[in-house]
Amino acid sequence: MNNNWKKIVGIVLLTTAISFATVKLTSSKSTNIIAKTSVYDNVLKTGVIRACYVVYPPASIKDPNTGQLSGVFVETLNKAAENMGLKVDWNAEVGWGEMIEALNSGRCDIIGSPAWSNSTRGRSAEFSQPLYYSAINAYAKISDKRFDSNLQVANNKNFKLVTIDGETSQLIASRQFPQAQALQLPQATDVAQMLMNVADGKADIAFLEPTLANEYIKNNPGKVKNISTDKPVVIYGNVMMIKKGEFTFKTMMDSALTELLDSGYVEELINKYEKDYPGGFYPVAAPYSVPQK
Repeated sequence: MNNNWKKIVGIVLLTTAISFATVKLTSSKSTNIIAKTSVYDNVLKTGVIRACYVVYPPASIKDPNTGQLSGVFVETLNKAAENMGLKVDWNAEVGWGEMIEALNSGRCDIIGSPAWSNSTRGRSAEFSQPLYYSAINAYAKISDKRFDSNLQVANNKNFKLVTIDGETSQLIASRQFPQAQALQLPQATDVAQMLMNVADGKADIAFLEPTLANEYIKNNPGKVKNISTDKPVVIYGNVMMIKKGEFTFKTMMDSALTELLDSGYVEELINKYEKDYPGGFYPVAAPYSVPQK
């Protein structure tokens, strides 16, 4: 009886040891598989950076006839990839609220159009080196004088702010004007539609950066005005977004983008598009000073 019991115990111990070794080996293999499927490894293996984008001139412009992409961000990412011996596959157009999901699902490796580096997005994505900064201003109907002396008057339930779902205007409205009403537009809406809603009297205020607002005002004179001329509502860096935790890929991209900033390539692109989209670019300051002779 004792011998049989010893045999049973021995078999149990042996089975447990084998199971533990199998689990450990499987776990090790899984870890290796995960490591091999990082964004950085995939990009180097394929030679291709898969980029999603939001159409947002002048950073990312899409020709309606040919589908060809251009703009400060598009051309900068293409050049950065070229310098690294890689190519960019602009494989999907996404909405503002879809960008992070597109990264997490593996639909793309980077959001190659600009995103403003706010804290909410920072919880779910990594940010690249900013290519430039943008001031976001408040715009009201040209005849509306209620906000001329104090913009914070708009933080009142009697006023309506137009925003786009997933876009930074929604964040500004909820944080800085929480008492105001919101006219929320779908995320696929053209941002110029916010100004149209203000001009039509459907909303009292819209938040946009000057490049797009000035283009609308140029084409629609006498409709809306900037009511935050003395001080922008907020200033954000324009960045590309990368999946959370992909630091090796982020480091590679930051090095390539910084090189283009330091070489003057990005400045040349900004000068190129500044003519058609004036007043919206706040350049990145040089991290050095030129020695005095």
